[in-house]
Amino acid sequence: MNEVSERVRGWFAEGKRVVLATLVDTDGPSPRDAGAMFAVSSDHDLAGAISGGCVESTLVDVADSIFDGGPPRRSSFGPDDDFDGGPTCGGTLHVVTRELDRATFEAFVAAQESSEPFALALSIDPPFTMRVLHDDDAINRCDERTFVLRYGQPPRMYVIGAVDVARPLLTYAKTLGFAVTIIDPRAPFAVPSRFPGAEVLVAWPDEVLDGAAIDERTAIVSLAHDPKFDVPGISAALRSPAGYIGAMGSRGTTARRAEALRERGFTEADLGRLHAPIGLDLGARSPEEIALAIVAEIVKEQHGAAGSSLRYGTGPIRSKVMVPA
Repeated sequence: MNEVSERVRGWFAEGKRVVLATLVDTDGPSPRDAGAMFAVSSDHDLAGAISGGCVESTLVDVADSIFDGGPPRRSSFGPDDDFDGGPTCGGTLHVVTRELDRATFEAFVAAQESSEPFALALSIDPPFTMRVLHDDDAINRCDERTFVLRYGQPPRMYVIGAVDVARPLLTYAKTLGFAVTIIDPRAPFAVPSRFPGAEVLVAWPDEVLDGAAIDERTAIVSLAHDPKFDVPGISAALRSPAGYIGAMGSRGTTARRAEALRERGFTEADLGRLHAPIGLDLGARSPEEIALAIVAEIVKEQHGAAGSSLRYGTGPIRSKVMVPA
């Protein structure tokens, strides 16, 4: 929803109308979970997805009919249905498509920015009412004919080191729904304009992390590969329940850092939580490739997956250690 929300905000600012398709249920395998969204502007800009590309072209036609005055509708797309594309995953997708009014969207954005739990409630029967709910009692009163998508506080990512890799890492992390904080005591590096959309703190990493709100969904990434930043920051990270802790550096740097952490009293089990050298082995060299390798490893840890090529059919290797919002 993050990408959809940002794009829709821009469309409304330009005076465009918006139709929103919401995946409210699935039968069988599906490339997206219920709650996935696909938005179409009145001049055919697109955002989001509810499938792997199988049904979106049909939904553009549905959106056009709504822009032309047609009613909102609930549609089902299955492997045996006769329409252009058709789901290739073998499952059936149930989708509600309606025009998104600006007041509802602004209420949704305000709820997102408040960082307080809320829900988006969408009736799956005509007239397909959409509401933003803040009260647990109101949410719990929704019946089985209402699709309820709950939103909590987003998972957080703390990045130690306002270096070049942090910029593409921020882009990828925001796409994955993380709220990102960049930490660096060097004021010339920790400039907010370099990291739009992130909280940027000129501070020592351990001072921030020791008092931060950290849970199992949190990722802590150290990019400084400088012991005076790394060791205190990673020490604070290892004292926390963070689901992912990673640190950049060569194998020599990693070995020296591990010894410094042992001298601080951390055990081998503690060090086993640290992903270092950081990231999956993608042969990455550029900042963008390195950032991609890092977020790939974070996603791998979220889902407890092997991180192998799907062509080999490798399945999960352990239970989840991080729970997405």
